[in-house]
Amino acid sequence: MLKSIQLLPGVRSSGEGNSGFYVRGGGPDQNLILLDEALVYNAAHLFGFFSVFNADAIKNVTLTKGGMPAQYGGRLSSVLDITMKEGNSKSYKVDGGIGPIASRLTVQGPIKKDTSSFIISARRTFVDLFMRKPFVKEGSDFEGNSYYFYDLNTKINWRLSQKDRLFLSGYFGRDVFKFKSSDTGFKVRIPWGNATASLRWNHLFSDRMFVNTSLIF
Repeated sequence: MLKSIQLLPGVRSSGEGNSGFYVRGGGPDQNLILLDEALVYNAAHLFGFFSVFNADAIKNVTLTKGGMPAQYGGRLSSVLDITMKEGNSKSYKVDGGIGPIASRLTVQGPIKKDTSSFIISARRTFVDLFMRKPFVKEGSDFEGNSYYFYDLNTKINWRLSQKDRLFLSGYFGRDVFKFKSSDTGFKVRIPWGNATASLRWNHLFSDRMFVNTSLIF
């Protein structure tokens, strides 16, 4: 998804094959990236080659390149506001795909028809499976070394009444790097990633006035 952002006017890639982006000369760390209002600090997998955002779970993306509204504080270059899908409230639907690097699966449907719905979207790379037996010989320099990443997007929404709606969403992602030296026996396991959660209550006072109240982790 971030690859398509790099094609917009005023936006440049931060490097070949990298998912980071520059906006009007600013650095990648000067972009504010939000997922359902929750701040995402590390927006890349595999040292910048893959975005952490699974396109199957994304509903809308808004990029603001200048004149950011007052509620978007803390960054200089741009605001990338991403909204997740709310799930299908009519029927169940399953989507997925198998790729050479990562595979994905998305399930969505109603909890109570026309009242509440859910979506669960997961993605994982299987590079680490090819760094085990029988692909790697016992005693070789590659034995015990591996890398993989995964993502999990979830969202539930309830229509409490004609004027009240409740949304609960979360994102959990991890990169895990393992290294083992066959000469010295040195081992290290380095995991890093993101975890976000958003709870939003929307109340409609009238056709001209509404309020959103959010709790964000």
